[in-house]
Amino acid sequence: MHLIGGTHIIAEEGKLYNTAFLFYPDGRIGEQKKLHITPTEVKEWHMGAGDSLQVFDTAKGRIAMLVCYDVEFPEIVRMARARGVDVLFVPSCTYDRHGFHRVRYTCHARTIENQIYVVTTGTVGALPTVDFMRGNFGQAAVLTPNDVPFPPKGILVEGEINGDMVVTGDLDLDLLTLVREKGSVTTWRDRRTDLYTDWS
Repeated sequence: MHLIGGTHIIAEEGKLYNTAFLFYPDGRIGEQKKLHITPTEVKEWHMGAGDSLQVFDTAKGRIAMLVCYDVEFPEIVRMARARGVDVLFVPSCTYDRHGFHRVRYTCHARTIENQIYVVTTGTVGALPTVDFMRGNFGQAAVLTPNDVPFPPKGILVEGEINGDMVVTGDLDLDLLTLVREKGSVTTWRDRRTDLYTDWS
């Protein structure tokens, strides 16, 4: 079993980073620092930004982890897909509906643009004594491209909004190959690299 343990604040060389961790069955640990920092994280928490995208090979396939706000930037997900990522994991912490829906809608967009799976989860509940964590708004979901072999809404499974629960889903990577070659649309193949940068 591979585990992604949400994110944690770590200190390195006098700077704080919001970091996602991947725990391998053999004890190895991979990490991805958050790359894009929100104004609140800069002003109130003095967070630093990571400086590179990490891609992880697992027994189940090639994955990447982007933290919350990171998924709102399509370029970084294009880079991940160009490096062979099929499943993107997006742990997030949003404390109002606006933030939650920004992350959720952009997760859906990334599945369509890159023909990948996106697995997202968020914090729920409250930490009354912690600024900007007094209330949280979240929902776990496994999202798919919007094409024929997948559910019409691009939602394989989702939890209840603000429900403290676990959701599970089986990801068929062969279906991604199928839609990339023969889907109703072939967004990854049809990108116009003569007009804009090819992130590969």
